[in-house]
Amino acid sequence: MSRMKQLSRRDFLRISAGIAGLAALGGACTPAAAPAAAPQAPGEAAPAAAPAQTTITVWWWTGPTEQAVVSEFQKAFPDIKVELTELGEAVYGTPKYTTAVAAGKGPDVAHQNRHTFRQFVTRKLYRAIDDLFQRDGWKKEDFPPEQMKIMTWDGVLYGLPYQVGMRFFYWNRKHFEEAGLDPNTPPKDWTELEAFTAKLNKGEGEDIERFGFIPGFPPGLKDQLLIFAMENGGESMDEEGRVSLLDTDPWVEALEWVTMIYDKYCGGFGTVSGFIEGFAGQAQDAFSTQQISMTSYGDWMIGFYSGFPDLDYDGTPLMPPSPALAGQKVNWACDWSFVLDPNTKNVDPAWEFLKYAVGPEGFRAAATVGMELARENWKRQELPGEPIYAPEPPAYRPTREMIMNEFYTKLPDRERRMCEANADAATWSKECGVIGGLAATELWVEMARAWERAVSHESDARAALADAKANHQKALDEAWKKLESGG
Repeated sequence: MSRMKQLSRRDFLRISAGIAGLAALGGACTPAAAPAAAPQAPGEAAPAAAPAQTTITVWWWTGPTEQAVVSEFQKAFPDIKVELTELGEAVYGTPKYTTAVAAGKGPDVAHQNRHTFRQFVTRKLYRAIDDLFQRDGWKKEDFPPEQMKIMTWDGVLYGLPYQVGMRFFYWNRKHFEEAGLDPNTPPKDWTELEAFTAKLNKGEGEDIERFGFIPGFPPGLKDQLLIFAMENGGESMDEEGRVSLLDTDPWVEALEWVTMIYDKYCGGFGTVSGFIEGFAGQAQDAFSTQQISMTSYGDWMIGFYSGFPDLDYDGTPLMPPSPALAGQKVNWACDWSFVLDPNTKNVDPAWEFLKYAVGPEGFRAAATVGMELARENWKRQELPGEPIYAPEPPAYRPTREMIMNEFYTKLPDRERRMCEANADAATWSKECGVIGGLAATELWVEMARAWERAVSHESDARAALADAKANHQKALDEAWKKLESGG
């Protein structure tokens, strides 16, 4: 994801948590030699030898919350030492991981995004974990069905989902009241969304002071077309995942509607681009500065927006669909999972860490530090009220229940309601890995390209999506051919 005010998802999370975690400085003096051990008394039993340690490598992130998980894990499993290494950018796959595994030097455990899960699993980049999962009595029904669907290929389980992040629709309650709208009720469909946009706009053409809604905000998300297509009943592929459907009517109609909103209510592509570019690299965005009244964004912004005391906002995971789907639950989810290297020699220790990380103990360790970072951030910015920490819902049911009971219940009513609704949406939102299939990287590239071509009027929506479909189909054909040939 590009940066913006365009900060990436991880950057926003780190800003909102106020990452400060400076490492303690080591002493400069050479330590004195340790005193010699006292001689063992005659007949006294020799002290038990410390258990031999197995070292495992974990590619994740290396911030304070991840370090907390590792620290608590090593206390619980003193015979396992964890070497934590920065994974790097991996939203749409990473050459670092694929290259390492191909060379037989992959990490024992890796954090992987689910956009490209099927691309990677069909290339045999993950170890099957059915044997471990069944041996230890874990249950698939303890995970959302969509997430387990993507973790499974050809009937075999290859990883465990960590969190479930959804799209989220936010609106400014104060702006709604000013425009004569009910501040407690978001638009129910595209018809109301357009009508609300017209009422919320201030100014017109190139002189818009406040935008009611910009379909392309935030610009850091390269998949905005996807949620609008889904809101109109669009599917990325057929049921077998072999035929691209990017040029079908639901996609074309969604992109035409988006382009109409740009032209009629946002001053056109050039005006929007210039407006959003003004926030590049800043720690605020147009919604937090109240220059946009409604936005289709992500659940990770719940806690971030809470850090702006003058922002009276609300949000829901129930996206406003086209009139044809009015009243239906529409959303898509994505996030990260943990996998094992197919070549690992440390299967059991690696599996123990994977279970710990997705389980209640691991999440509690991360959330405890996350809460402390939120307190530091609140204090540093001299924000009113109690600090707010709103982690995304864990995928594993016992962990999700722990987070809801121990952390969500401490939130103010507004944030608590949003987080509880978000946790519920984790059980029904469509999974990005299912949407992406065997050519996820190409799908995301083509969606972004078609979007920009249409809203900038380089092409009309149907022609832009016809080109996108052709490129996506080519990638699908190549992926399936390679899979079926054993390549």
